[in-house]
Amino acid sequence: MQVSYDICTEIQNILISNKAKLEATYINNEQYWSMRREQDNKMKMAIDGLETIWLREWRVLFMADPIEDLEIVNEIHEVIDKLILDSKLSDKISKRCKWFLKKVSTGAGFLTREEIARAIKFLLPEYEKLANNIILSLYGMPYHIEKLKNTKRKTLVLIIDEHIDYLAFEAMEIIKSHPVTRFPSLHIAYALFKEHEDTIVEGCKIIKAKDNMGVCIVNPSGNLQKMEKRMKLFINFWLPQWRSCYNTEPSEEMFEDALVNHDILMYNGHGSGIQYLSGEDIEKTKVRSTVLLFGCNSVKLLVIGGRYPPYGVTNQYLIACSPCLLGMLWEVTDFDIDKMTADFMSNWVPSTSDKTWAEVDTNSWAHGSLKFAKSAEKNKAEMESEMLRVVAKSKKVCSQYMTAAAIIVRGLPTRIV
Repeated sequence: MQVSYDICTEIQNILISNKAKLEATYINNEQYWSMRREQDNKMKMAIDGLETIWLREWRVLFMADPIEDLEIVNEIHEVIDKLILDSKLSDKISKRCKWFLKKVSTGAGFLTREEIARAIKFLLPEYEKLANNIILSLYGMPYHIEKLKNTKRKTLVLIIDEHIDYLAFEAMEIIKSHPVTRFPSLHIAYALFKEHEDTIVEGCKIIKAKDNMGVCIVNPSGNLQKMEKRMKLFINFWLPQWRSCYNTEPSEEMFEDALVNHDILMYNGHGSGIQYLSGEDIEKTKVRSTVLLFGCNSVKLLVIGGRYPPYGVTNQYLIACSPCLLGMLWEVTDFDIDKMTADFMSNWVPSTSDKTWAEVDTNSWAHGSLKFAKSAEKNKAEMESEMLRVVAKSKKVCSQYMTAAAIIVRGLPTRIV
């Protein structure tokens, strides 16, 4: 199967033009939204190509193991084991090959019939009869295979080469609804684990819930008034006891205090905030806070030149032992990311509010007023404590594919209890 363009080059070209297209002047709204749709379609086509043409059937290796519907997983595994046993080839097929066969089988819901057959035949090149029996067995289990597509899974940890870190792997169909995080290397993953080991339970860094657990820095540059108005309404409604700073440049002391003495820093402004506290100063600090950077390019790795790999402020936060960072790989527009921010925070961070954010009329909020929809149902029980799961769900409220695909997390899986 051939693709008419190089996927990496295509995505780089989309990203190179993205800022200029967002800042350009348009004759009317229709022309602007036509550009946005074109950008969305180009990126979606490129990510689809990344998944189905570049990774092909082996995209199932990105699928973390299920933690629910385990009886279905066991049934599929037992079918594979029985077919191997009946073929009398058990001693000739390695454990590694058996693992691959089971991985392809449990992820078969994301593959076409041709991809299933191609993967199984690749794994069993010398055993055509066994391969065909496994393929036919998988074709005969559509219910089991479909059920596993959306079952709850463990966290996927990605360690991506710095030179392709701009690729939005998290937007791939096979993992977009599940918890995913990135680390620069195994060494940093291990170092962060050891640093936070005492507060890690069942694979998640634990943050104790309290009313004043975070700090919000909103529109410090003073030129994002609509975003400031929306976020102020949200923060006053959902996080009234958090320390908040609006339309004011934070001092280095305030920024550092937010990182060192609080559990969460939420930054809503241009970039990553290093204009207020430099990456070098962050690196020298012992950061306690989970850092949420809702600004353009906030977790992008920059090409330094020479033989140095791309590098970003997120490396400095992780060196400073920040457990986790959320941010954007490229430019995003404020209202779309504001919607995601409010949905994410209201589903992850507990609040004393007697209403839920789901009851708020989004159109009114977009225009700077807080009104409640009459038909909304109050249901606080649906809140999710695991940050990575909330991130995956909250991306779905974004209207633009480019916005949702830009959002990634680096660092330890984190949970509020």
